[in-house]
Amino acid sequence: MDNLRLEKSKRGRKPTANPKKNRLMIRLNSEEQKQFLLKYERSGMKSHSAFIADCVLNNKPNIVEINKSAIDFVILLSGSFAQARAIINNYSQISKALKNNFGEEKALVLLNVLKKTTIEMINNRQKIIEITTELREHF
Repeated sequence: MDNLRLEKSKRGRKPTANPKKNRLMIRLNSEEQKQFLLKYERSGMKSHSAFIADCVLNNKPNIVEINKSAIDFVILLSGSFAQARAIINNYSQISKALKNNFGEEKALVLLNVLKKTTIEMINNRQKIIEITTELREHF
């Protein structure tokens, strides 16, 4: 009979070294439940009980916030700075090519058009810097 019981004990879930036998219960109202679920989702933990145990025992839950709009803004911003660098690098080459291909007078007219768009680009860059500063203060 003892051999039969030993064989049955091999089946099923393997026993853990430190089994969790104690159970606690908390009660939350609707507002507290919403707050709990929001913090639980931000923590990235796999179970409610692990999250609660971490909060109670460590007094500091790990909450990771990911702001998708800020990430999108940073991606667009880095792309615009790369474009601005490319324009600055090619600015002198454009002026030389205009002078060589169209003569000085026509080159000056075309450079004035380029100058206007460059000033517009600088103004847009200033606006971007202001928006970025506002975002830093907000977060």
